[in-house]
Amino acid sequence: MIALRPTTPDDAAALQALYAHCMTEATWLPESAKRDPILAEVTVGEVLHLAETAADGVVGFVSVQVADAFIHHLYGAPASRGRRVGRSLLDALQAWLPSPWRLKCVSRNGEALAFYRRLGWEALEAGESAHGPYLLLGFPAGATGEQVPEARRSGC
Repeated sequence: MIALRPTTPDDAAALQALYAHCMTEATWLPESAKRDPILAEVTVGEVLHLAETAADGVVGFVSVQVADAFIHHLYGAPASRGRRVGRSLLDALQAWLPSPWRLKCVSRNGEALAFYRRLGWEALEAGESAHGPYLLLGFPAGATGEQVPEARRSGC
């Protein structure tokens, strides 16, 4: 069973380990983005919630820029793929984050793009970042994503 909750300072090491692993293993990221990834530096001022299980500990997290309803990070442990971690973290936002929501996804991250599309996210615009071309995706107000079948999490 997956439990979701806001993070605490005691979670920092587990969150950093997951983030570093996901960043260094991301085949779609340029090598420059994989050097010394430090979660605390890229989530300043953001609200983080995590997913955990009794057996595995932290299995995923979401980081949100609340004022903009912008999802900055969503990561799931590779061993948790297909266990609804990413979807559960996104679904839980409905309780505290007004929609519509937005996020950017690097275009080369095909698994993540497929995951978001299965949940009802729509491309709003394209752009270029230090990590390469990306799509700005939006999830409309009032949508729940329940109309779509279970999706495999893109992992890291």
